[in-house]
Amino acid sequence: MPSSHGTRRKSRSILTKSNKITGVSYLLIEYKPGDKVVIDIDPSEHNTMPHRRFQGKVGIIEQVGRRIVRVVVVFGSKPKYLQTKLNHVRPIVV
Repeated sequence: MPSSHGTRRKSRSILTKSNKITGVSYLLIEYKPGDKVVIDIDPSEHNTMPHRRFQGKVGIIEQVGRRIVRVVVVFGSKPKYLQTKLNHVRPIVV
């Protein structure tokens, strides 16, 4: 049987949600352009889910909309632009 090569392949541990995450406090965080964020995929929200290669990467917010933020993540020398909902990003704790 041929193996699947889909976008969620080999991501069982990455795309599972722990029971500790509760609440909607991520909606209360106000982001500004230039803020650094970590891409933290929320598997319960499928819309605007980034690819799993971006899990744990640090990006810079470029644009903030009502429901979506645009994040720039640099891979090597190429910038990659992600448009994602607020529950897929979290601020860097310094």
